[in-house]
Amino acid sequence: MILPRTKKTRTISFLTILLFALTILSFYLIYAKQTNAVLVTYSNMKQIAHHVYVEPDMNENEKTELINIVQTAAKKVEALFGQRESTPITIYAKSKKALKKYANTNIGQTYYFPWNNYIVIGTNGFNEHVIAHEFTHAELRKRLKNSSKVPVWFDEGLAAMIDGRYSDNETVWNNQTNNGKNPINFNLLDTHSAFLPNAQSHINYELACYEVSRWYGVVGTSGLIKLIDDLNEGGHFDDHYKAIEKNGSGK
Repeated sequence: MILPRTKKTRTISFLTILLFALTILSFYLIYAKQTNAVLVTYSNMKQIAHHVYVEPDMNENEKTELINIVQTAAKKVEALFGQRESTPITIYAKSKKALKKYANTNIGQTYYFPWNNYIVIGTNGFNEHVIAHEFTHAELRKRLKNSSKVPVWFDEGLAAMIDGRYSDNETVWNNQTNNGKNPINFNLLDTHSAFLPNAQSHINYELACYEVSRWYGVVGTSGLIKLIDDLNEGGHFDDHYKAIEKNGSGK
């Protein structure tokens, strides 16, 4: 049986639309939390400051505290980079319902998109340390043309350095390296799995924090900016990282 041209065209159009709809549905089912974060402005979440969203029943004291925390974290990032270029959207998911909708952890995580980054924090991330950590990731991602240009340990070490939770980094470094006699294999720290929450990842954060803090202590903000600029122009991370330290600054 041969379908008339108009009927055949309608059938093809229907199947095309159906396939598109199924693709969108599949994408949402796989990336539901990320999609919900992107669409937060169309949800029942309430905006309490520029790019800061909370649940509608959050009390005024918590709102004030969160705004202050966000501002403090932003200032830390400004001090690190000289100025702040990124404006990520921060979502505070306090209840289990909101957390289930937006995140996989009750601490903090960031969703990266070409147009912006979306940071979701839970009750364990309701502090300047976690938010500054996530803000640092967002700022570095904003400035780099290709985020894969930097190894994971540098990205995490920079964020760990600014968030202030890894104050034992020198002690851990000395213990893990036998007071500097045994080098750290940073290739093992160049994976996101090395920084997933567990006992070993805490050590990895301390090691990354120590190395980046040491390097930044030599080169400062100007060296960090030069590293980013050099990576955006091309070349390998190791070469630029070592060369900038050798020169002692970003000059």
